[in-house]
Amino acid sequence: MKKILTLTLFLAAGVAPLFGAKEARILIVTDEDTFTGWMMDATKSKFLWRETQETLVKREQSLLSCSVYFLQAPEFTEALELYKSRNYRDAAPKFAACAEEYDKLIEVKGNPATMASFYEMECYRRLEDLEKLSELAAKFAPDNLLYKFQKKQYEIYGVFWDAVRTKSWNRLDAICRDEKWRGAKLPGNLRGQIAYCHGLALEGAGQPVKALNAYNNAFVADFAASEEITRKSALNCLRIILDHEDVKTAMGLYSTEDYSDDSNGAALIKEATALLKLWDKVLGSGESVPSKYKIFLKYPPKNR
Repeated sequence: MKKILTLTLFLAAGVAPLFGAKEARILIVTDEDTFTGWMMDATKSKFLWRETQETLVKREQSLLSCSVYFLQAPEFTEALELYKSRNYRDAAPKFAACAEEYDKLIEVKGNPATMASFYEMECYRRLEDLEKLSELAAKFAPDNLLYKFQKKQYEIYGVFWDAVRTKSWNRLDAICRDEKWRGAKLPGNLRGQIAYCHGLALEGAGQPVKALNAYNNAFVADFAASEEITRKSALNCLRIILDHEDVKTAMGLYSTEDYSDDSNGAALIKEATALLKLWDKVLGSGESVPSKYKIFLKYPPKNR
């Protein structure tokens, strides 16, 4: 290999305690070359690595003289496949185990431990196990995440989801209305989370009709990004509509001359019916909508 790095070689006996550490496959990029290796240990300023797992020669390298990229660890890949399959309950402990195995590398940006811990939190966020999410977020250091949206997601944990956890509805409503968040440029899944949390806040504050608008915003913003937000928003809309007094009145008048397709209750029934159809086509993924919501199908518009 070309002498392109400033390296310090160690005798095997001098680093024997590190042999038990979990090593990560890495790509090292310098101004002159690119090559792979195995990282064994790291601090904020340097890391210990070797060219192959068989060699006894260890090298110490400054993080200022190169860029390091982690290749996906097999443990992380296994957990990520479960995550992508929406099997969050089984994925979470595997991410936790991966984070523990690569803990010695946590000081380097994009390391497997930090990434695994982030996805572990995402599992509990998607499961809405907010107590566990709060516990994990309290001890998580986001500085070594790779992407801005991941750091923003971590911020949303503490601002929005923790307010949901503590049922701080009025405070959460005020936060959602704050221009800092209303005007922020965010990807759809983050915008959808905020809208969904706002819907929960408005419901919790006794404003279910306003919550419908928030859930609809979540539905639109997050439709292709996060299925659970879309499904929960749709089900919450159906629940609110079914409990609405104007809807109950419209249902009661449906078989009489006093019924009007132009009434607020009839309009809400149309909205619920459209959600049911969308559920069957896209949202349900083969799962039937709760049977109590199928009652809307009994009240089609009279004047088509």
